[in-house]
Amino acid sequence: MLTFDELINELCKEKGIKLTSISKNWIKVLERDNQIHYIISHKFDLNNNSIATILDDKYAFYELMELKKNPIIKHHIIFRNYSKDYIKDLYELYNHNLVIKANLGSCGKEVFHETDLEKIYDLLDNLLIKNYSLSICPYINIKNEYRVIILDSQILLMYGKIKPVVYGDGKKTLRELLIEFNPHYFGNKKNIPNIVLNKEEKYEYNWQFNLSKGANIFMDIPEFLEEKISKLALKVAKEINIRFCSIDIILDNEDNLYLMEANSGVMMDNFMNIHENGVNIAKYIYGSAINKMFAK
Repeated sequence: MLTFDELINELCKEKGIKLTSISKNWIKVLERDNQIHYIISHKFDLNNNSIATILDDKYAFYELMELKKNPIIKHHIIFRNYSKDYIKDLYELYNHNLVIKANLGSCGKEVFHETDLEKIYDLLDNLLIKNYSLSICPYINIKNEYRVIILDSQILLMYGKIKPVVYGDGKKTLRELLIEFNPHYFGNKKNIPNIVLNKEEKYEYNWQFNLSKGANIFMDIPEFLEEKISKLALKVAKEINIRFCSIDIILDNEDNLYLMEANSGVMMDNFMNIHENGVNIAKYIYGSAINKMFAK
């Protein structure tokens, strides 16, 4: 499978664009016809820096969505001088069931689900050593999460994400079940317990819906739901004036839609490997973004 770097290199060759990678491949410099553009990590220079900065900060994005009266999971910002009494109040308010996450984190990193108050205090203290701020959110029972990729008010891709949960049949090992669920992620995993689940016994490998943590994708979204997700995602992109982004939306157990987050860096690395046509889809999306960058 192609990597992101290899795919961008291939696209630039096809489009007659001079590509130079600097800063250990973190920054890509694209030049053609006296134009110069940049890709920094997975961020294409189609978005202005202000909105990109807001989307990089989970709490900032939350407050912007609150301002625009869009449905979004509640966030509470926490700094290093936080009050334990305030944390306890949130703990009681949300039925002893909290999610703590770094505001500047990505790919599901530094996101934790915790139900023990003392462990929450320890978690906050440890995370705040290296993070300026955190968000605390209520834990929500999520049916599915959906990702929408938008370029200039057009949806280029929508797919659902399923968290890595398997059910036993009394015969197959846990490893076999997880590999069936997501062969790309679990095929080379070494730390899976060598056990056989009882029939219908549930095993949740991870509570998160991140592809980087074992979740899988599905493309078959009911038409009525696809319409609702599309309407919300396009509304958000238009309101915040962003050209190229991905927007994550959840469906809870009561069939309510809420915004999870939006990303100014459009990452498709895992999607490319999981979907049978993932490389071609990613090539089309990234190629379209590059064309927009060089459009006169």
